[in-house]
Amino acid sequence: MLNPPPATKVLSVSAADGTPLSVYRDIPTHPRSDGATIVLVHGASVTADLWRVHARHLTGLGFSVVRYDQRAHGRSPRGDAPLTIEQLADDLHQIMRALAPTGPLVLAGHSLGALVLQEFAALHPQLLPRIRGVVLLSATAHGASVLPGRSPRALLLAAGRGLFALVCTQAPRAVDLVRRLLPDTHRYALTPHPSAEQAEGPPPCRHGVRHTHTADLAALWQSLRHYRARHLHALEHLGGRLLLMAGADDQHIPAAHTAQLAERLTAARLEIVPRTTHALPIRHPALISARIAHLAAGPHPLPRLAKDPSFPNSPLSEPFH
Repeated sequence: MLNPPPATKVLSVSAADGTPLSVYRDIPTHPRSDGATIVLVHGASVTADLWRVHARHLTGLGFSVVRYDQRAHGRSPRGDAPLTIEQLADDLHQIMRALAPTGPLVLAGHSLGALVLQEFAALHPQLLPRIRGVVLLSATAHGASVLPGRSPRALLLAAGRGLFALVCTQAPRAVDLVRRLLPDTHRYALTPHPSAEQAEGPPPCRHGVRHTHTADLAALWQSLRHYRARHLHALEHLGGRLLLMAGADDQHIPAAHTAQLAERLTAARLEIVPRTTHALPIRHPALISARIAHLAAGPHPLPRLAKDPSFPNSPLSEPFH
């Protein structure tokens, strides 16, 4: 049975450029004395609401959860800083300095959020001793690609994505004008300021893209597309405390890209979830919450994972027991 909703404190943390970042601290009814603080980082064009169900699972187990709307998402404004992976990693650092300055940590991020955590580890290796575990969902070392495969369907999808990205990059104001004319119920309608409804938490995840201007979406896409992982040796220090997960049918960041990252992080563990798309955290919240909780519970021996035949060179992927 799903745990009741946790008590959520809505906080504001100033980024280095003064941008007020909206942060949500989910507080367990019965905190664990040995529990780590779990920090959850969402991906592009959604909000911290992505982790709502996970927060209920994890606080039900006694863990404190911190999640936040990344800049230009949800209730966090764009600010003046560039929308780069490095800047987003610095935003996370400011939040952790304010809300989790001491004690053990477990970090989990999806898609853009996973890249932010990779960059965070590279920029702040001094924090690694505090980290009990990291879960990277739909992660890559090579950035996002418009081409998810070589099939005719993949090529058609890539052409559509490329054209849409070009229009958004070259004429963002025109696209915003069109988005403002769309019905409020349309998923791409532009309503830059979230409503006062549900002020106790982030805007609904499904509405995340509505609150982000097209120019910002284009900047985020360019950051994703040009991303190259650096200083992976920082993550290598985590050893088996690093878990990579991907959906086998992900068309945005193919599972093969996550497997390639795992090959470079030889001690990391890789789990490919069958029949799952890029919506991995939405489709499998209980599974992912269990993985996070397993790491947050403290140092202990971790089971070996069997290799997935779909990725013969990767150390993948039977579930934990």
